[in-house]
Amino acid sequence: MKRTFLAAGAAAITSFGGSILVLCLCFSSNAFAAADGWASQNGGTTGGAGGTVVDVNNYADLLYYANTVGTTPYIIQISGTITLPGTGGFTIRANKTLRGVGTNPTLIGNVGFQNRDRNIIIENLNITNPCTSSSCDGISLKQDINNVLVTKCTIYDCGDGGFDITNRSSYVTVSWCKFYYNNPAPAEDHRFMCLVGASDKQTDDRDKLRVTYHHNWWANRVKERMPRVRYGQVHVYNNYYSNLELGGYCIGVGVEAHLRVENNYFNSVPNPWADYYTGTGYPAGEIGWNTGNIYYNCSEPNWATNEYDTIFTPPYSYTLDDANLLPIIVPAYAGAGTPYPPHWLFTVYGDFDISGRVDIADLATFAGYWLTDDPEADYNGDGIVDFYEFSLLAENWMQ
Repeated sequence: MKRTFLAAGAAAITSFGGSILVLCLCFSSNAFAAADGWASQNGGTTGGAGGTVVDVNNYADLLYYANTVGTTPYIIQISGTITLPGTGGFTIRANKTLRGVGTNPTLIGNVGFQNRDRNIIIENLNITNPCTSSSCDGISLKQDINNVLVTKCTIYDCGDGGFDITNRSSYVTVSWCKFYYNNPAPAEDHRFMCLVGASDKQTDDRDKLRVTYHHNWWANRVKERMPRVRYGQVHVYNNYYSNLELGGYCIGVGVEAHLRVENNYFNSVPNPWADYYTGTGYPAGEIGWNTGNIYYNCSEPNWATNEYDTIFTPPYSYTLDDANLLPIIVPAYAGAGTPYPPHWLFTVYGDFDISGRVDIADLATFAGYWLTDDPEADYNGDGIVDFYEFSLLAENWMQ
């Protein structure tokens, strides 16, 4: 997904046919990530949109704007490295966007959420928690948290789970993130990344745990839980799996899991999906997959019945990329600090904010690219954004 954040007042001026063309951009810098997948449902996820933009580089300020001010909307721009206290980290309240800016913005510790709050966005951050207790998650999303978007983040070297979603939380999208472990990892025997549903006995998770994972990269030394699911309706599409630890698995199918798996690329993985039903008396999970998945140097599992024709249908719109593209586009664009994908991979030229049409907001964004060589807008690759690209934008105007 393509999102561009430009400073107010940008303009481009050039001459054409004896006339002067002025593309003027006068707008607020309060742009925010647009939610898709399950996070777009249940009223949507907008984070701190409409709130004040604040810059923080220390824990005291981060805690104040993310928690102390209650549910007041804020866009919190985080720079540098901030260490969170203890193993419990800190909690984010409703109507917040945490956005990394500058070089290598990083949170060290556990990122949590205020119980029963909602509407939170986390983007463009490195998150790590290299301790070794059961509290050492990178992100812990639990206790009835709804409508959360985590996008363009790098989550690595966490002692317990990298990003766990449990305890009746729901309407979550995880997109364009990178997950990995260094060598050695904080806990070599527990390189598990994404748990959805904490216990077979937690039957009140039924009809909760609605999660979308798309365009994520599970990479170096991750062994299990990409994701591992109980009870949830989890949509896994256009993800890339590579350089994983031997002896593990990618997707775990647990008790009453409902997994829709589409157009992913499994690159030399030990097991694309594994049976994690423990036979505790509750119904087994189900998995349905389409023909668009690629299994390179590994095999499509045959232990499960393919329930693709009857598995849940997502209530949101989405476009499946050809899985053959994933080894190129996902490593290039997943994780913090990477550029946003060229928008023409996903929509028509000119629709920079992926709104479904080319309009005045896109013209404003285009102005920031004018007469640059930015590959995000240089459609024909001639080294400059000029009237060739402007004509494409005009052709798609308001279509």
